[in-house]
Amino acid sequence: MNLKKLVSASVILFSVAFSFGQEQSLQSLGKVSVNLTSLSIDYQFPISESWVMEPKVGIAPAHQISDGKMELGYQYNSIFIANEFRYLYSFAKRAKLGRDTKLNSASYFGLKTRYNFGAFNNQPNTSYGNTLNLAGVWGLQRNLDSNFLLNFHAGLGWVRDFDFKKSAVYPEFGIGFSYVLFK
Repeated sequence: MNLKKLVSASVILFSVAFSFGQEQSLQSLGKVSVNLTSLSIDYQFPISESWVMEPKVGIAPAHQISDGKMELGYQYNSIFIANEFRYLYSFAKRAKLGRDTKLNSASYFGLKTRYNFGAFNNQPNTSYGNTLNLAGVWGLQRNLDSNFLLNFHAGLGWVRDFDFKKSAVYPEFGIGFSYVLFK
């Protein structure tokens, strides 16, 4: 009887130690995202242990720069391509503490780039041109369910309009949801 208990305890201890010894690793995620200002198709994939890259293509309001400020033209839509590099600084710590890291749930620092093509329903008297946005952000990504993500970011950005030769600094803010299509 004592040998049975010893073997059972050894198996349990080995299993627990082995499961805690496993490192969580970042996942590749194909997803559809909706946030305050855009609808996009994204693909997030790891490029190292703590870094992910997220290229995307989507539709969003066109940008207009006037009086040194960026304005979103919600009635003038634009197709965009974008990429974001994220350093997931809390991923390893969350895994170590036993917190949820599914679907790359972590806080991050990121660099966002986005190119908006001119508005495809632009009127002749408006000035919604081709723009490039660059932004440094802090954000978080949390899974809400097996396939749903909450995304939030805030930071500072710079936008350049190539057609009208204007630029502006703006606050970058976003909150949205993603549905993971594949992992």
